Amino acid sequence: MKSVYFALVLMLVPALLHADPLTPFEPGSTKVKLEDALPHYDRPENKTNEFYSEWWAFVFRLDDGYTAYVQFLISNMGPGDGKGFVKVEFGTPDGRKYKTTSEYSSSQWSWQKDQFLLQFGDNRLSGPLNNLKIQLENKELSAELVIENIAQPWKPGTAKAQYGKKKTRYYAFQYLVPVGKVSGTVKTKDNNKEHQIKGLIHSDHSVASIGPHEQAQTWARFRVLGEKTTLLVSDIRTPKVYGGAPIRQAVLFRNGKVVFESVDFNVSLSDPYVDPKKSGYQAPRLMEISGTTQKGNFRGAIKATKLTSSEDFLESSGAAARFIISKFAKPVMYYFDGIYAIEVEVDGKPQEFKGRGSYYYTVMNP
Repeated sequence: MKSVYFALVLMLVPALLHADPLTPFEPGSTKVKLEDALPHYDRPENKTNEFYSEWWAFVFRLDDGYTAYVQFLISNMGPGDGKGFVKVEFGTPDGRKYKTTSEYSSSQWSWQKDQFLLQFGDNRLSGPLNNLKIQLENKELSAELVIENIAQPWKPGTAKAQYGKKKTRYYAFQYLVPVGKVSGTVKTKDNNKEHQIKGLIHSDHSVASIGPHEQAQTWARFRVLGEKTTLLVSDIRTPKVYGGAPIRQAVLFRNGKVVFESVDFNVSLSDPYVDPKKSGYQAPRLMEISGTTQKGNFRGAIKATKLTSSEDFLESSGAAARFIISKFAKPVMYYFDGIYAIEVEVDGKPQEFKGRGSYYYTVMNP
């Protein structure tokens, strides 16, 4: 009788008690170092790990109707290890669109260990971390771009989340350019025209030694890029094996200086958008945050106002990656325009910030 009772009690114990431990980003923000930003590919846990991936991504907010996106990427997924990719998107005011993905074997890309210099074929990412330079060369265009940070490189606390007990299973992250100024020349090869561009830029560096299906069940992000005010918020909900424990980060910059930062705060998600074409997929349109820092309390709300697009990653991935990812996940990302209002306590006095930004919500598995 006692054994039956004991078995029933075990059945009622919350799943969280049986979950693998998750160590999220922990408080104590420190300066981004060169070793943080350099590739992690040669580390033992990554070199032959099928799910290792790493990127340096650049989001542009350009003047005069130009658009751009650049990503340097390393991945082991699919046949071969240490594949490098450079993804480039560029749009001109007259509506021309240029989009390329250049692929490199492990012997066609390299990096320096005593300075920040990545070389992927004829593409280069280099410079001190607060003054990066991007050189691009592909079949569609060439470019020479210079970045001047408005806010210095920043990482959320320890900037490394550990999945389970093994230290070799992790997700690491930094903002190399929380917000900065970018300028330079892009030459399009179809018409041999030079475009002088300038505007704002944002860059992050992400490393994962685990697959995306393990990294997140859902992922909400909000981004406001402004020369005066920049707000960056992220809320990862991990899969059930980790008890759904969150990995969070939030930072607000004003004139390049940190107003508040946190990796331990409350998040409430509500008002779901239900995907009419994909059963079980939905994206909350209201995110409420609140917390306490050494400087004081903060609270705010982020509202998705308009769905601008969605992306099914299985449809946009290559055949090899699609074959592998589809075994574990069916990720879809929803893009929204958004508004925010946040109140922050600074030196005992409340300050309010509000405006517009971009809200992104990814469902890894419904």
